Amino acid sequence: MIDKAQIGTVLNTTAHKKLNRTQKKQIVERSRFIILAKAGISSLEISIFTQRHIGTVRRWINRMQMDTVVYDRPRSGRPPVFTELVQLKITAFFCQMNPLAGCNTITLNWAKTYFERHPSFLGHSISTSSISRILRKHSLRPHLHKYFLQITDPNFFEIMPFIVDLYLHPPDYLFSFDECPGIQALRKVAPPLPPGGGKAGGRYSEPNHSRNGTVDLFAFLDVNTGKVFGECTDNHNSETLIRVFKKHVASLPDDAVVHYICDNLSPHSCPEFCRVIARLCSVEYPEDELKTKQQRQEWLRRRDKRIVIHFTPKHGSWLNMVEIWFGIMGQKCLKHNSFASVNDLSAFLHDFIQTWNQYFSHPFNWTYDGEGLHEKVVHRLITHISLENRHMDLSFLSNQIELILNLLNDYFEQVSLKTWRLLDDVIAQKTAFLNNLIANPEKPRIKAKAEKNFPLLVVELENKIKSGFEKAA
Repeated sequence: MIDKAQIGTVLNTTAHKKLNRTQKKQIVERSRFIILAKAGISSLEISIFTQRHIGTVRRWINRMQMDTVVYDRPRSGRPPVFTELVQLKITAFFCQMNPLAGCNTITLNWAKTYFERHPSFLGHSISTSSISRILRKHSLRPHLHKYFLQITDPNFFEIMPFIVDLYLHPPDYLFSFDECPGIQALRKVAPPLPPGGGKAGGRYSEPNHSRNGTVDLFAFLDVNTGKVFGECTDNHNSETLIRVFKKHVASLPDDAVVHYICDNLSPHSCPEFCRVIARLCSVEYPEDELKTKQQRQEWLRRRDKRIVIHFTPKHGSWLNMVEIWFGIMGQKCLKHNSFASVNDLSAFLHDFIQTWNQYFSHPFNWTYDGEGLHEKVVHRLITHISLENRHMDLSFLSNQIELILNLLNDYFEQVSLKTWRLLDDVIAQKTAFLNNLIANPEKPRIKAKAEKNFPLLVVELENKIKSGFEKAA
């Protein structure tokens, strides 16, 4: 038997080379020749044992004695058809946000057709497989798309840790609630077929259907148990919200301290809703002090009441746990289904809620703590600025400036110095683009805010980077 450790010792001389599967297999075979030869076995016996030609055995034994390597020497080979310049042109073509007029994305076949119609672009004809190989070589996968929700709330990182901590250490009565508006009652012309006779069920997509109205669903998810309290309604205005909310509070013990997590929809913090919360908590509602939405939200967050409302950041719906259940509902209840009326749809949704609560409800295990999100936010802004993204408007830029300022002041160490330095360099290079964007006269209030914060960002960024390098030294 040949000891694997011996083969490993021989392979150490090639550890620095990147080898494919065939090359590794060849090296293992050649290593066997060498190990057997060192053991005093003749070349003929090695040839018979390994079932390889004796000339091959002798060549690699002699080669090992001369230069102690068992991999192939470099060969000139055929000159590459697609030079480095051609490959760079192809990667640059696919790295554009809109490579062809009116197209956000293109397929390999479309790219091949475009290159054929413009032969001067590459100077060569090229197949889709060659395009794919070049893209893979440069770690590009244009056929894949990743969904992400851009963080635009300047106070996002102040709110997110608090919401996450509620999920990780939930109080006894913690509920996540939201509305799912506009659920359509679609009736398919052709009904689905049940499975049977060794065949799959006929859940095909039926293009012919009739629309029979919509319903809104209010859902309250118990974070501790996963059970859902839900009700279908005709709308989701403040009056409807108050009616359903009071019904949910009435289902809980009178002396329970109840926490709710919701988004920033206007009815969730309107004066009428706040008055109802005050009555349910038997506290006085200071109406003269709560004129703005922000003031009302601060009052709803206060813990000197029996009912406490916690708001997710703006555009932070993924922090609302009930959205997970809405996704399950869409897959298990609504998809591939047919409803003759809104009453049928409402009854079906209520039946699904009962089935969920009875058989499938469970607490969702929240594990995400936001680690690495600070760095991603800065990198996304760097990308937007460096590309001079034409979709970026003044409102977005103003919010991003304020967000980055908050990161610099409160979470500077959560982002690497290298990333901060890169942001500083990009801002310096694209100052003209940013100033032109800030000079937009259509939004005077946002313009004034951006004009005030942008110079502060430049100065604060330089100071923080300087102090960061001094600490590192």
